[in-house]
Amino acid sequence: MVKKERKLLTHIILIIVSILVLFPIVWVVSTSLRRDNAAFSTKLFSNRLTLQNYRDLIAPEKNGPRLVSDIDALVLMAPPHDNDTLEKANEYFKKDIGLFKKYIAETETLKKTIDTNIETLRKYFEENSDTLVKMFNSDMDKIIKELDFQKPSRYLEVAAYDLYTNQYDVSLLDGVDYLKGEAQWNSLIGERKAKIDDLKNQIQLLNNEVSPLEKNYRVYQSQYLATLKTINSYLIPQLKEYTLSLESAKNILNAAEKSQIYSSLTPDESEVRFKFENMFAEINNLRVNSQKFQDLVELDNSLKQFQKAYDEIISRWDNFEHKDKAPFADFLNTIDMFSTRVAGTVKETRTLIEKLNNITSKLLELQAKINPAKKKISDFEAKINQLNQEIEKAYETISEAKIYLKAQIVKKQLEETKQRVQNLKLPAQLQIMNLQSKKVFGITSDIVNDLTDGKKKNTLKKIILTIDWPGIAKDMFTNYDIFSENYNSFINDLKLYLSDVEIQGPKFMPAAKAGIKVRPQSLERLTDTVLSTYRTNVVPNMNVMSRKASELSDKLKIKDTEKLLKALDGAAFRIDQIWQRKPDHYMLRWILNSVIVALSVAIITTAVTALAAYPFSRMRFKGRKYGIMSLLLIQMFPAIMYMIAIYSFLAFAGKYVPGFGLNKLSGLIFAYLGGIAYNMYLIKGYYDTIPDSLEEAALIDGATRWQTFVKIVLPLASPILAVIVILTFMGTFNEFVLARIILQDVKQYTYAIGLYTFSTGPFETQWGLFTAAALIGMIPMVTLFLLMQKYIVGGLVKGAVKG
Repeated sequence: MVKKERKLLTHIILIIVSILVLFPIVWVVSTSLRRDNAAFSTKLFSNRLTLQNYRDLIAPEKNGPRLVSDIDALVLMAPPHDNDTLEKANEYFKKDIGLFKKYIAETETLKKTIDTNIETLRKYFEENSDTLVKMFNSDMDKIIKELDFQKPSRYLEVAAYDLYTNQYDVSLLDGVDYLKGEAQWNSLIGERKAKIDDLKNQIQLLNNEVSPLEKNYRVYQSQYLATLKTINSYLIPQLKEYTLSLESAKNILNAAEKSQIYSSLTPDESEVRFKFENMFAEINNLRVNSQKFQDLVELDNSLKQFQKAYDEIISRWDNFEHKDKAPFADFLNTIDMFSTRVAGTVKETRTLIEKLNNITSKLLELQAKINPAKKKISDFEAKINQLNQEIEKAYETISEAKIYLKAQIVKKQLEETKQRVQNLKLPAQLQIMNLQSKKVFGITSDIVNDLTDGKKKNTLKKIILTIDWPGIAKDMFTNYDIFSENYNSFINDLKLYLSDVEIQGPKFMPAAKAGIKVRPQSLERLTDTVLSTYRTNVVPNMNVMSRKASELSDKLKIKDTEKLLKALDGAAFRIDQIWQRKPDHYMLRWILNSVIVALSVAIITTAVTALAAYPFSRMRFKGRKYGIMSLLLIQMFPAIMYMIAIYSFLAFAGKYVPGFGLNKLSGLIFAYLGGIAYNMYLIKGYYDTIPDSLEEAALIDGATRWQTFVKIVLPLASPILAVIVILTFMGTFNEFVLARIILQDVKQYTYAIGLYTFSTGPFETQWGLFTAAALIGMIPMVTLFLLMQKYIVGGLVKGAVKG
């Protein structure tokens, strides 16, 4: 008997991978069907499901706002009705008015459904008030049961005193004297908290002292950097230029030996020498001072170069024998002017270095005051951290007792709440019950956060998440009342303005046809009522009422109310669909554009590559070996690299060739016809597997090369041709970049660009519409793939191996 090996780890890994792979698909499908906005909901699945997103994409309803726009276009004889005859326009106008009246009647029917259901719910709450209160109390009993902990033997008084310090009503505790725990609480927690408060006060005082010192430190630091920048950016380049001047003076001295001209007037050499030596004495002092600063290394290097040039000049000067010649006089004049010029720079440098010295002294003085204070602050913070850790350990020690006492207090408070609500009459006193439910939610959530038992914690969370139904019911009834009030004025205005538009509209059409376009005031008010008043006055409260009805259905889970609440929710949703202004789109046209482009590119590419691959497989010619490789190499570069050339060509060709160029599907098809080399390589590999003998036999029987290609090779190569069609179609259908650049008219968009528009503008937060559009766009590719899938594996495999 063979024992089966259980690969548990493999199964676990496969399950995890399957979940990760399928999760995005599940999210897309569930989001496309949900009515609540997935962008702001934490639920993956919702009970508010609808196919409305698919209807809006495939067959958009001509609802109220669209009707108003169409009526306005008819009255003004504006596009798309500018070319209609008056008879045709009147016919369209009557249809629109009739449909508008139908929507009003449907809205009134839906409103009556809402009214009936709300009234039925009010009666249900009134007739079953005691049952609902008992259900509320039953949830509190469940909480009380879950809070039944075993009484600990230690630290009860300490925990009680801690609760007392945190404003808990410890008078509800039986048999526990919180005052007895004061001394021990102070020993464990209180004294440490007092020390922490004292240390925080000391830190605050130190921060108050340090803050102005740090501010001054930053000011001096800024001055230091500014001075340093001046030296580096202004003085050092000057010193380098002066070093070059010394080189020039040395060259003049060297040239004096060869000169034949004698000087008639020579400057006083001793005076020039004295100024020159004094100037370099100052520079030596600068070097000594600059070496104190690490940031002045470049200045020290410049001065060092200066010193080197000076030493060379002095040495050459001392050994110079032709002092009676004219160039020596030029040398002395140059040195004299040089010494005068450099003296100013040296003085300025000395001033800046003295400034750096003063600033550094101030910085060191401030650091001497700041650092000890910072050290104290750091020590105090370390002590605070240590004390906090000790307090945490103390709380861990008393946590069991604290949770137990908290539970006792909460249970007593829940018992008191049960007494307060047991005589309430619903729905009249829903507000009072709502306040009590909020209190229950607050005190229960507080103790849930302290629990360490995960199972008990989750159980309590589930209970308290359903116990707030009184507030939801109250919000539903309140928003219904406001909605009803606003709805009545809205629907009355619709009827009033529509009746006037029905009479006045056709009278304005002849004038509009003649070019005198005047919009009736009643039409303006009708438009404002549909597009503005509805969104401002009706939608907010109606949508809140609808959402609260759905939430109440989830939380009450009472069969008698579930149908009423769902019907109410559905009626409100339908009203919103009738009067909600929806963005216009061309989803089906975008998909059709993509199908046209992708199918055209697939067919043309397959036909061209099938023909081009044949010579490489069957014929022998120069360049055959490296020709297809060269094409593959060229195709390695992305299409975006030559997009400018394609764009320029399409812009130029569009001026002369009708129906071609930018913003045309034909131009986009042309741009996509560049990827043939890879497909040609695949087809060539498949052709190589077809025996030559079949063609040779046909040629012997009198067939031409073209006939053998069409009647023998192509039928046998149908699997690889199907593969090329599928791959090309899928790649082209999903392409975005080239299409986004070439196409600008929204009606010419392909599916990829159209889908992108669902993530921006008016569709930005409509994830349901976006995911539904994504799923609809999958249909052409899935259909093609299913029709031709039997070819794809065989075609790829046979084309990959020769023999």
